[in-house]
Amino acid sequence: MKGLFPICFRVLGYTLLILSVFLPMLMYMFGMITTDAGLIYVKLGAKSVIWISLFFIFFAKSDDEDEITSSLRAKAAKFALLIWGLYYLFALGKSAFDLNYQSADNSVGIFYMVMNVICFEFLVQKRKIEKKIGRKN
Repeated sequence: MKGLFPICFRVLGYTLLILSVFLPMLMYMFGMITTDAGLIYVKLGAKSVIWISLFFIFFAKSDDEDEITSSLRAKAAKFALLIWGLYYLFALGKSAFDLNYQSADNSVGIFYMVMNVICFEFLVQKRKIEKKIGRKN
């Protein structure tokens, strides 16, 4: 799984991620969100920007893009899919226990992409450390 975007999209993704977390809070503090409809629009916008920024981070090419990096990206997607599946089953069980059908349908997709990014960053850092030590897989 090769990177789709240029290297600069990784920095752009992290910048958008930080903005999408803090900008809605600041907008609320300064009174820019006054109605429920405004809150819904801001929430939907923040989720959309978070989703886009996570795609930018995960699919951006790295400095040393090679076969190992693309295999790490695929391995991170597999690990994240496993974690996402376990999380979703837990959420479904919890919603069945609470008799609340809406709680399982919250932000599962965003959670999956967050796990993709975290697993990929961990595997890349692990590879760099193993390369410095001289250990082979």
